[in-house]
Amino acid sequence: MLEAIRVVITAHTASFRVPHFLGYQLTLTVPPLSTVYGLIAAAAGRRVPPDEVAWLAYRCEYEGKATDVETIFTVERSRPSEVARFVTINIVPREFLFMPTLTLYLPPEWGILFRCPRYSLLLGRTQDVATVAELKQTYLRPLSDGEVSGVLLPFELVAKGNIPALLQTLPVAFTDDPIRQPIEMRTFGVVDMHCPGNVRDGDGWLLEDTENGIVVPIFRRAWVLRGVA
Repeated sequence: MLEAIRVVITAHTASFRVPHFLGYQLTLTVPPLSTVYGLIAAAAGRRVPPDEVAWLAYRCEYEGKATDVETIFTVERSRPSEVARFVTINIVPREFLFMPTLTLYLPPEWGILFRCPRYSLLLGRTQDVATVAELKQTYLRPLSDGEVSGVLLPFELVAKGNIPALLQTLPVAFTDDPIRQPIEMRTFGVVDMHCPGNVRDGDGWLLEDTENGIVVPIFRRAWVLRGVA
């Protein structure tokens, strides 16, 4: 058994932008690891690099998906010392999730941060303001097989079985430079909550919440930093 703190985070909307799409901003149905580390950093009030978190696991649910339109004001400048000049306005369709719930599992010592987060918690953009709906200690039981939904799976797990997943190369975490750079990019399978899949022979990846039966993959520090399961 693994002792954990369960943090349930809810919002009215969420948007996790699909990388490299221009013109139509699609959303993932599960946030990337970088977004989750960002949530932990917001709660802590400082940057929290992946090497500080021994492990984490999470699942994302939502009631629906919709499309809005967003006005983008384009500005430009020739060099940093210049005042930016207005260029044009673009109207861009933007997909978002309606009434999302993120269930996050962390080592127990991280729970105190979510009792009174230092900064606003966001499920995506600045308008996707979230709140902590539940903070509770629980226990996670290891599984070799299990049905998963609303999760991010490492590519090696997707490749081993017949799991319906959208493959995406996503950032694990970002630097804290003024112009952020991804620390690492990995290929994941995004398993939508409305299209579950069965993982067989999980090789230590799967955990089950003993209270509510939620099955999630665990992302341990060694794998996040070095790809070692």
